[in-house]
Amino acid sequence: MDGLLTRRLPGGATLVVRPDPGLGFVAVNAWHGAGSLHDPAGRSGLAHVVEHVMSEGGSAHATTGYECTNYVATGPPAALPALLAEAGDRVRRGRRGVREDVLDGHRRIVLEEIRERDEPGRFGSGLRRGLRLLFGRDHPAGRPPVGDPAEVAAVTPDDVAAFVEAHYGADRLVVSVVGAADPDAAVEIAGNHLAGLPSGRPAPPPVTGEPLGAREDVEEGQPTSMVRLTFALPPGSAAAEVVMAALASAPWSVLGSRPGLLGALGQHARCALGPAIGLVKLSAPASADLAGLERDVAARLAAVARDGLPPDVLAAAKALRIREQLGVLGAARTLAEELCREHAWSGDAAGVTARLDAVRRVTNAEVAALAAGPMARPSVVAFHAAGEPSWIL
Repeated sequence: MDGLLTRRLPGGATLVVRPDPGLGFVAVNAWHGAGSLHDPAGRSGLAHVVEHVMSEGGSAHATTGYECTNYVATGPPAALPALLAEAGDRVRRGRRGVREDVLDGHRRIVLEEIRERDEPGRFGSGLRRGLRLLFGRDHPAGRPPVGDPAEVAAVTPDDVAAFVEAHYGADRLVVSVVGAADPDAAVEIAGNHLAGLPSGRPAPPPVTGEPLGAREDVEEGQPTSMVRLTFALPPGSAAAEVVMAALASAPWSVLGSRPGLLGALGQHARCALGPAIGLVKLSAPASADLAGLERDVAARLAAVARDGLPPDVLAAAKALRIREQLGVLGAARTLAEELCREHAWSGDAAGVTARLDAVRRVTNAEVAALAAGPMARPSVVAFHAAGEPSWIL
């Protein structure tokens, strides 16, 4: 990527600048190598709670993933000093601790998020169940980043302080600036606000573990049925991105059509520190034969393991994944996050464009190997409908 500047600041934080004078604003993303994979035993959701605590009083939009927590904010070019100051102040403020009454407010917000996501009408418990079946309850990847309600409710100010001290250090902080910013000026401003932050502890090793591939039958009162498959995919795999793009764009081409099936959707959560997560959700009417549907899907995936994807489906999946990534690289906020991600993954933020080439080079042999390996051992959650709904007119 042309025009990219990367500097390691005194103290260990990294700054990446992608100038775009014609943009008219700046986007600043702070990537902390602190996600739910770092939650200690018995405190799932701690990284997510910390995200809420650290966001208080700031202007950034924050998200917590498996391997990181991101804070992104935008403003006019003149706001760059304030946005970079906020990134540094966030860490310093977090290290001063949080009062119990303030933490209680954040815990309540997170618990409400969990309640909304687990709503039975949305088959919301599927992700939680699928990850637990795939990895086991005690594995770091065996629960969603939002956390377990009982463990979130037990988070203390000491837990927050210990997490910030361990994981919010300068050595695991990448800050990117995208937009109407002079690179040299951005380096000087970042040095004023980000230099001298505590280094924190070294990053832990990547999370490993063989998928268990278990299944569960569930009845939660939904009027329709659903089968959810959750896959543990290789970290940073371009072939996994292509396969999941095929499932997202043309699931019938991969899984085959089945009379009465209401819909199918594939999703992919990328990760480098641990396994990436692939999801396939198949919606069906209340009367559907879910066991037969599971057998059909297994047979189709076995065919992909044997023959790969049909050439036209493979080409379309690559085109979709490239189009998606170009969309990410074409918007300031998402480009800012992607530059941080790539630097954290490979040490070279310019590699964001090399990933496009990796997608183009994916072969059907790689697709078949993926289907024969990790995708052959999914977890399966079968939601059985309660029956025909009763409507009050």
